[in-house]
Amino acid sequence: MLKNLSSTQKAVGGVVVIAGVVGWIFAFVQIGEIDTLENELGPARQELASAKDALAQLEGDLEAAQSERSQLQQQVEATESLEELTAALEAGNAELLSLQSEIEGLQVELEPLRAEVQRQQALLEGSTLHFRTTTRAKVRAGPGTDTDEVAVVPPGKTLQVFEIVEDGTWYKVDGMGYIFHKLLEPVE
Repeated sequence: MLKNLSSTQKAVGGVVVIAGVVGWIFAFVQIGEIDTLENELGPARQELASAKDALAQLEGDLEAAQSERSQLQQQVEATESLEELTAALEAGNAELLSLQSEIEGLQVELEPLRAEVQRQQALLEGSTLHFRTTTRAKVRAGPGTDTDEVAVVPPGKTLQVFEIVEDGTWYKVDGMGYIFHKLLEPVE
């Protein structure tokens, strides 16, 4: 069959055969290079997968760290609030101690007044109390310095008090008259 072909056709056929062989060789070489590249690509793919896993792990660690940071920040804010509350509490405690001291002072001042109220209540209930003059005391006809002087009692004289005037400043003594309360002291 090659006999009937012209030399040009034979040359073209030879070129086609050579091109086919060259193409086949080139394809074979390419396939070999592809196989080599695929063999080299396998470990690279594994490294890439490992890198992706490591990246995912790092992202998880980052989220955990951010969450921990947020919790720490909340704790810091709570600590600052606690410090402010502690300072306010300490100031309140100091003020409370001051008030307690004032109350104790007032209680000391109230003791004589309580005793006086008890004496006055006993008198108002019909009891008789004994008082002693602390100084020379004028006895008046009525409760007040604008009433007449009816007698003078020496210091240290014990008297019975039968009545206390409403405002508590004058005591009616021994049916004689009234003596100013500050001139008398109770006899125990």
